[in-house]
This record gives sequence, C-alpha cells and structure tokens, in this order.
Amino acid sequence: MIPNLQIELRRFISSNVISKLNKFYYENDALLIKGIDVSIGTVLMGCYSYTDEKSFNKMIKSVEKTFFYKEIDFVAERILSVDDCYKTEGNTFLELLFANKKARITEMISNEVGIKSETAREILNFSVLLTLSYFRNNSEITASLKLLLEEQKREILNSIPPGIKIILGFSCYESSSIEEKTNPRLGKSIFNFFGRQL
Repeated sequence: MIPNLQIELRRFISSNVISKLNKFYYENDALLIKGIDVSIGTVLMGCYSYTDEKSFNKMIKSVEKTFFYKEIDFVAERILSVDDCYKTEGNTFLELLFANKKARITEMISNEVGIKSETAREILNFSVLLTLSYFRNNSEITASLKLLLEEQKREILNSIPPGIKIILGFSCYESSSIEEKTNPRLGKSIFNFFGRQL
C-alpha cells in the first residue's frame, strides 16, 4: 500500500507534542497545528525539488546523527521527547533544501498562518527534521521518493498557501481547482490526526 506522506508524518505529532511545543511559543493550538501542517507540506515540496541532487541521499543519511532522530520511536509512531535540539539542528537541512528562500518561506508561513515569525522559523526546523528522519527510517520510501511525491504533489500543494507555492517555484494551477472547498475539511482532518496522546 502506498503511504500518504502527510498523514504518516502527522501521526508522530500527538496533542501532547503540541502542548510541549507551545511551552516554547505560546501560540493558539489550532494555529500551531496548522503551521506545522503547512511546514510539513513545504518541506515535502522542497524535497521534491531536491531529490535529483547528488547530495540528497547523503542529507537523509546525515539526519541520523542528530539528537532529534534519537528522540523518535518509529515503531510506535511517536516523538519521545520534545526539547529544543531542533532549533539548531534543522537549519543545515533547510539551507540545503531552500537556500536563500528560507527566510521568505518562514515569513510567508508566519503571515499566512497567523503565528509569530520565531514560531514559524522553529516549526519549519522541527518539520524538516521529522520529515528527513521518517525518510531515513523508511529506505523503501526513499528509493522511490520522487515518484511518490509526484503522485501526491497536488494534494500536498493544496495544503500550502499560494505565496509559498510561488516561492517554491510551483504555479497555483498545479494544485486542485477545488482547493478552497477542500481546505476547511483538511483543517478538520488535521485535528483528528493530532488528537492522539503519547
């Protein structure tokens, strides 16, 4: 069965993880959840654009050396601990994926979601580490990642605000024409995924 990457990644983020993250940021839980969802979609599309680079597999392998990677229980699909290691560890990977676009993407997440710039920056760090850690632990997915992302591109792009799509080099026409109708339902489904406790 082909995994839906966004759903698989959301499963790692329980309501307990959201509560712990909010000890750092003091944001509305719903906005923080939305910000993480947008960040995960953004990172996935960053990976889509980067998979052809020779350094892509090396980047995925190197995430294993991070403290963040060691804090994930992949079998139980949960994050064991939420400390601030991702604040510094995520930067290197974001620079590779987005280069000089990183600051603009962060500001766009902040503006579109309605969270502080600092929060947007840090949850993007969090999301890139979670995404790459998931890929590192699922080598069968990584082997055919470009094809998988191609198949799920439209759905992923629908979870990203138009401004970020443009920054990433995707036209708004590449996403579904019923985007405005699906966004409210997407918001509801996100709460279902984030409802589990550790």
